Parts: sequence; structure tokens; C-alpha cells
Amino acid sequence: MSMASYIAFKALRVTDDGVYSPHRYTKWDEVYAPALGRLTYSLRTASLEGNQGVYAGTFSEAWFYMKDCRMFLVVPDPDAETEVGTMGWRTTCALVIGEVPSLHDAAGLILASHQAGYPQIQGILRWARFVLTPRAGLTARELVEQSVEVRRMIRAAAMGQHVAIRRGHGLVLVGVTWSTPIRVIEGDQVPVLGLYPPLCIEVGEDWPPLRALCQP
Repeated sequence: MSMASYIAFKALRVTDDGVYSPHRYTKWDEVYAPALGRLTYSLRTASLEGNQGVYAGTFSEAWFYMKDCRMFLVVPDPDAETEVGTMGWRTTCALVIGEVPSLHDAAGLILASHQAGYPQIQGILRWARFVLTPRAGLTARELVEQSVEVRRMIRAAAMGQHVAIRRGHGLVLVGVTWSTPIRVIEGDQVPVLGLYPPLCIEVGEDWPPLRALCQP
């Protein structure tokens, strides 16, 4: 994969007839990208007015859209108008670097690009350094207890879920927040909001993204 500036994550739906953004189901065009020196996929918008633009961000934020999608690394076209934040960016033209081969390989590319002088997103660079930090012997439970980045990833995967709890004489819906407690259980269960006392997100210790972070 090519080194580049502002490498970020985006969940994209891959079908027989192309690549699509999952939120609005917008098809990406196959183009030759001089910045990458090869064919790739690109999505362009007219401007950044209002809520326009192509968005990309941290692994945790991209995972929120992962249903029926695959995870990709993307960058803003160097000639596009781009707004850069601490956790991601939006641009008038985004380019696909490639599908994420593994979390460790993606983190390695981000950190190598940074060390080569390509500016990176602060939150994504912090994530990359965390992924590449040796964690020999840590279990999934210990990793969740010790890492803000891992807890953020799990909560992002469960975001949008609600459960009904009784208050007074009625039921109210309560949803996942960025402070909802997390309970690690056996198996490979995806993050699910449950009523196990207290209200918490349950995630399997063998859930693939969590298991990948436990590997050396």
C-alpha cells in the first residue's frame, strides 16, 4: 500500500457491480489516481457546504457502519478541498488506498507514513501507536480494562442499540453512550447492549476485532 497523508478508515459495501458508501448507497467511481500511481476507487462531491463531502475517520467510527461492509483505508485527494479534524476529515474527493489487510498492517502503514513526513490524523495516529504496542500475555478482558481505544471501538460497534427499562409505571428506551459499561463474556458475540445488572454492553472475548488486538 502507498504511503499518504491523512490515512483514515471507511466502511464500504462491495458488490458485483462496484463499491458503495453504506449510508447513502453512493457508488464510487473507478479512476486512475496520480497521487497513488494506480487505478483505485474515488468519490467526489461538489463542495463542503452544509453536510456535503466525503467523510472518513477512526477505526471505531468506521466500524459503526460495518454491517454488510468491508473496512478500507482512504485518503483525501491532495488537490481536493478538505477539512481535517482530530478524529477524521471530510473532503470533496476521497481515494481508496485499499482494503484493510489486518489491524497491525494498517497501523504500520499509518505510523510509517507519519515517520516519513506525511501528516496524519491525531486520533488515528494514537490508535496506530496503541495497536503496535506489545501486549504479550494480555487477555481480552485485561485489554478492555486497560485501553480507552478498545472500549471506544466496542461502544462504536454497539452504538444505536436500545433496550427498554422500567421507570415508574412505564418503559423507556435507553441507548448506548460513550460511557456505557462493557462486560467481556465467552465466545465471539458481537457487542450487544443488554440488561445484565447493571445495564452494559456484552462482547465476546473472541469477537474478531478484539481477538486481533490480542495477537502479537
